[in-house]
Amino acid sequence: MLPSALLLASFASFAPFAPYTYAFSIPPLPHLNFLGIADAQKHQQPLHDTLDAWIQQEERIALDKLLANVSPGGRNVEGQGVAPGTVVASPSQAGPDYWYQWVRDAAITMNTLVDVYAEDTSSPLGGKLSSILDAYTSLQQMIQHTSNPSGTFDDLSGLGEPKFEIDGTSFTGSWGRPQRDGPALRALTLIHYLHEYNASHPTLWTSSRADDFFAPFYEASMPPTSVIKADLEYVSHYWNQSGFDLWEEVEGLHFFTLMVSARSLREGSQLARAFGDLGAADWYTLQAGYIENLLSKFWNKQKGHLVETLWSKRSGLDCGLLLGSLHALPADGSDDDAVYPPWSDKILASLLALTRDQRDRFPINSSPWSSSDDEEVDADEEEPFEGTGLGRYPEDTYNGYSTTHHGNPWFLCTSSAAEVLYRTASHISTSANLIISPTSMPFYTSLLASSSLDVNEGAYGPSDALFHSIIERLGAVGDQFLAVVRRHVDAEGSMSEQFDKETGFMTGARDLTWSYGAFLQAVRARKVMKSL
Repeated sequence: MLPSALLLASFASFAPFAPYTYAFSIPPLPHLNFLGIADAQKHQQPLHDTLDAWIQQEERIALDKLLANVSPGGRNVEGQGVAPGTVVASPSQAGPDYWYQWVRDAAITMNTLVDVYAEDTSSPLGGKLSSILDAYTSLQQMIQHTSNPSGTFDDLSGLGEPKFEIDGTSFTGSWGRPQRDGPALRALTLIHYLHEYNASHPTLWTSSRADDFFAPFYEASMPPTSVIKADLEYVSHYWNQSGFDLWEEVEGLHFFTLMVSARSLREGSQLARAFGDLGAADWYTLQAGYIENLLSKFWNKQKGHLVETLWSKRSGLDCGLLLGSLHALPADGSDDDAVYPPWSDKILASLLALTRDQRDRFPINSSPWSSSDDEEVDADEEEPFEGTGLGRYPEDTYNGYSTTHHGNPWFLCTSSAAEVLYRTASHISTSANLIISPTSMPFYTSLLASSSLDVNEGAYGPSDALFHSIIERLGAVGDQFLAVVRRHVDAEGSMSEQFDKETGFMTGARDLTWSYGAFLQAVRARKVMKSL
């Protein structure tokens, strides 16, 4: 059944960001192999004198290098048996071996490409991305039906399998499985793609090929025969069962997984209703509400921050908190039913706690070229909140090659902190309303530690100096986080997985796809902020 005219109209108006165009014109750049420190010092130099100029250049480089890891067309994957529609996590095939497609990473990457596609659907790049997204949809439908160590398609348990071989076949080695975030993220990506494709092809809904087009994406039939329907059924029936976290290490109930699960069911309910699947729409809404109730348990009042995993022995501080907030935002940019959006007081409190921990944990964050001043903070003064290199979580022992060392800062975590701040600035600006609560008070006090303004609890608007100072400072600190990224890429703009906590040079899997995607999303949020 085709979507109703009313809901299709809402699909067509789906426009979460002010438009801008990726200048995708640079030629492919050669990759730098891993370098020794002496060699790296020759190559790891800033590309431009100003941050704005570097961001403009790096945006093009990041998109180019991201697409190099995507089939069809990516120069790192062509002629190597990579199935069309695959996103390889990294071209690194040894030390470490990331030559796989993770369901989670692929969905996040493709969602970034949907944003790029939507900016100019009629351009050559838009056509290329549409072909990639169509191939991705077909491959995911095949993967869903591939029996694997997590299970089969018969009871949908196989959808919890976290990664597959590059040809789309099952990975049968030992691994942390199941991981329940992949189906939710995949559903969100494909719903987003449907929205954007409809906006650029408004006559599709009434054309003779409509049924053929929609069938792979969503059909109301049960057992499910379409990708999105299968994923929503999986999420709605398995969300309350334990699984491994996004870092593939801890089994339990996780903030990131539940955040994206709730959002996928909210978005999926609207889609199901559009296709006349009313019983499913009500079921998805009901389950989303249950998840959102459970998410309230992730706030730890004694610690003063959210925790990534319930009843875990870890501190709970985790980059997954930031990622869960960002990837669970409504695709239309609204916040009416958002749970823990980036600007929420509990996310900001958690970001402050994580940043303070990571700044003191990694020597590179206190180096002479870090964003912080060398001057010591007076004991009576509030410790300033500034951009720094962020890793995954305090107890991390993975250094990119083994788990026998201490962890490092990650590019994707550092970029995601910037995105949280840019989105917070945009929200405060567009809503014309700033609320400083007892929970967010430490964050805003630290944010304005260098200002002469007093920060007090209460509501502020455009007539208040504090309102404008906070927006300005959010953008400035967001830029500090991107400046950290800038310091640790090489001269050709390449990003690996991590940068060494002592030397600052790149380490771990080279050209990590997610590193580029997180940077592009931060830059996108920055452009929205600056347009307001």
